[in-house]
Amino acid sequence: MSFELTASEQKRIMLAKLAGIKLDYIGHADLAVIIILSIVYFIDFLAIGFILWNKSYAPLKSKYPILMSSCILAMFIWFLGDLVLKSHIHVKGIFSNCTVFCVWLRVLFGTFLVSALISVRSYALFCVFRRNRAYKGKYIWYSGGLVLVVGLVFLLITYVMPEEKTVHYIPMVQMCNMSYAYRALVQGLLWATWIVNAVINYRLRNITSSFNESREMGVACISVFVLLTFNTVILYTYPLYPTRTVLRVSETLLSHTIANFLWWFIMFRSIYNCATRRTEYLAEWKQKLFSDGLQKQYQITRTDPFSGTMLSIGSNAKGVTLPRNMQGYEMRMSFSRKSVYRQESPTEGSEEAATRTWYSNNCGASILSSEGRAEVEDDNSNI
Repeated sequence: MSFELTASEQKRIMLAKLAGIKLDYIGHADLAVIIILSIVYFIDFLAIGFILWNKSYAPLKSKYPILMSSCILAMFIWFLGDLVLKSHIHVKGIFSNCTVFCVWLRVLFGTFLVSALISVRSYALFCVFRRNRAYKGKYIWYSGGLVLVVGLVFLLITYVMPEEKTVHYIPMVQMCNMSYAYRALVQGLLWATWIVNAVINYRLRNITSSFNESREMGVACISVFVLLTFNTVILYTYPLYPTRTVLRVSETLLSHTIANFLWWFIMFRSIYNCATRRTEYLAEWKQKLFSDGLQKQYQITRTDPFSGTMLSIGSNAKGVTLPRNMQGYEMRMSFSRKSVYRQESPTEGSEEAATRTWYSNNCGASILSSEGRAEVEDDNSNI
């Protein structure tokens, strides 16, 4: 595949000129885009290999590593579709199958899937922080099923519509082109997905969050709305923008730069600290959860390696879990996952007071809060 002004490329430019189309040849700028983004996605794949290898590490686990890894894969597929749709390569031979490269790769498993995965992540945070439920079971089926149904409806519409009304190949200039109606369908699908995402994030605006989840998703929404606005304007003001080097290069670089920025904005801190100061960051991370009272939302379990480490619980702590092996607690204490039973301070000299004194002396931290109450979490809880 050549990126020089060859004789065949000059012929393509002349044919386009006869049709009234100003066509820039596929040159070094397109090659530079391919090289730069290939390097970027190579680094991305190294990153997802790292997070999948360390997916049990609590700070990474809280970022939904499988979902975020799928996001990178979808972004790479989107990039492959862009190479064909925006004519960064010569669209002929196998690449002239516009339905495969532009509909399946660029839209369905590319832009739409990336948008849907980020929206699903927002919904997962909504389940955790607003509904106080772990994102699993029926919640996964609901969100995953909705994404599947929307994707199938989109495909059904694509194959029901005539080819000239969706994506078609223009042999004279060797490029794929979308009809106005199909552009509206694709852009409408993406706008609708991100509007749903924005609504979910609006509901999350006041959550108590230890690690800026609401800020992450807010930045994602604002950035993508800017990108969608730019894409929509380009699509309708210059429908044949892939024929111009400046437009196709700037659109591709902007799209994938923003997509990668958002992914690294969410994941960088956890990846960096896992790689450079794994133990220290885990201690800081969990200490912050306990001081913010969010250990249940982040599903910190007694099986975590950190659970055996001594925590310094101050008088302002919002919740403390009694250890499994503590002897002498009363069976009347509540161990319900959905509620926490608060007990008044025991009478001095009682058996319960002696038990608490034993725990305080042996564990080095009082289980009493500043209000003289104790909070006991369920043995089967997320803590």
